[in-house]
Amino acid sequence: MGKQNYAIILAAGIGSRLYPLTQEYPKSLVKVNGREILDYQIQGYIKSGIKEEHIYIVTGYKHEMIVEYLKNHYPRVNEIYSPDYLTTNNMYSLYLGLKHVVKASSGELGYLFINNADCLYDEKLMNEFVNSEYENSIATEVGTYIEESMKVVTRNDLSLINIAKTIKEIEAYGVSVDLYKYSNKSMNRLFEIVKDYIEVKKDLKQWTEVAFPELFKTEKVFPFDIKQKKWVEVDNNEDLLLADNLFSDFDINSKKALICDMDGTLYLGNEPIKEAIDFVKSNKNIKFYFLTNNTSKIPQEYANKLTSFGIEIKEENIITPLFVLMDYLKEKKYKSVYLIANEKVKNYLKEKMPNVSFEYNMDENQALVLTYDTEMNYPKMRDASYLLTNKDIDYIATHHDLVCPTEKGSIPDIGSFIELFKLSTQKSPNIILGKPSIKLVEKLINKYGKENIAVAGDRLYTDKKLADNIGCDFICVLSGETTRLDVQNYKDNYPKIVVKDLSKIYNFK
Repeated sequence: MGKQNYAIILAAGIGSRLYPLTQEYPKSLVKVNGREILDYQIQGYIKSGIKEEHIYIVTGYKHEMIVEYLKNHYPRVNEIYSPDYLTTNNMYSLYLGLKHVVKASSGELGYLFINNADCLYDEKLMNEFVNSEYENSIATEVGTYIEESMKVVTRNDLSLINIAKTIKEIEAYGVSVDLYKYSNKSMNRLFEIVKDYIEVKKDLKQWTEVAFPELFKTEKVFPFDIKQKKWVEVDNNEDLLLADNLFSDFDINSKKALICDMDGTLYLGNEPIKEAIDFVKSNKNIKFYFLTNNTSKIPQEYANKLTSFGIEIKEENIITPLFVLMDYLKEKKYKSVYLIANEKVKNYLKEKMPNVSFEYNMDENQALVLTYDTEMNYPKMRDASYLLTNKDIDYIATHHDLVCPTEKGSIPDIGSFIELFKLSTQKSPNIILGKPSIKLVEKLINKYGKENIAVAGDRLYTDKKLADNIGCDFICVLSGETTRLDVQNYKDNYPKIVVKDLSKIYNFK
């Protein structure tokens, strides 16, 4: 059979700096670009020639979720549970892993690979590292210094003499990317050192890397230069956003038009999101269209608002369900419609459609139109309920956003009104005109082609659904309603890219 390579992935930790994600998931199952961090590592090893059954994962926190994941995706990967994960550190996890690998390999080990479960690596990086000429090696970003990362120090022959977080910049040869390779001989020596810490000294709270300088005294270990290939250690939410960006293949420069949500994406209430506004102002090669589901305002208000933030815009670049509503009412040839809207929107529609009555009339109303009415009152709710209860009426909603984000927090939007009427009348809208309806943007699709369009927004159930309906890329911004946990829990197609705000698309490309 010949000698075989093995891998140990250390995945027992809690990952408290990734809360609230890690309140529900072990860190290794947090998704980046639609894939679990653990999936990147396992796939990297398998594609580099390591057999699935020769991969060992040491688990602890929420281990049952990792067991279930492995059962469904990698049933031959081995799980080793560390019940003492709360009172130990990852050297103890390595100790458990080494005990199993030493026994399983029976002296026929080719090389052992070790990594921490919170790191993502480019597959090319892993393949080159696994198949490198070095007997013993630490993957290293040469010439880089990161305060929070493990740094390495070399001798004149470039073999390593130290690895630690506390190494000064003047001494550092580079940064370890927490990916290690050891021969059978070196693995057995490492096991002796680790056993001394665990079994003799009873020191269960050390980092794996604390054992390495002792190994360097007898074994030649060399840095493997990753040459700027992609990798991220995901310690906190900022790291996760970096990983989301770095491991996405989204290219904003390939797009001709960006359909951009406004509330929660460009501003919150009356407060502009400065970075997002600056992004729009600085981009001259992309045609921007500004889309809102908010039907409490008329199109010119949005144009004026964006202009006040420094974005020069014409009303024709605003996309609102009010336009689709007018087309729909004309198509149906309705003459009497009960319109639930604030006075401003009501007057706008009266001006645009002078031949339609928008007042409540039980006998003549052919349709009920529900907008985001910021002047909603009980008489309006009562009259709408009468119509829905007593007539087979065309019930139209301009959109179904549950809440409207503001600088002071979320407030009820039309979706809340829809739920109210559903509870009181058991009726739901026959048609919803706003996002995610493709009717909003049909003209843009015909003009640019869906492959040349992207949608940017802060809501998965409207903005993301719209992009899905179009068949185009979606940019999920976390500046409004959606949280990173919402993205993690999302069951449909993953966003093309997840960013803190619109400006971060370019940061790492």
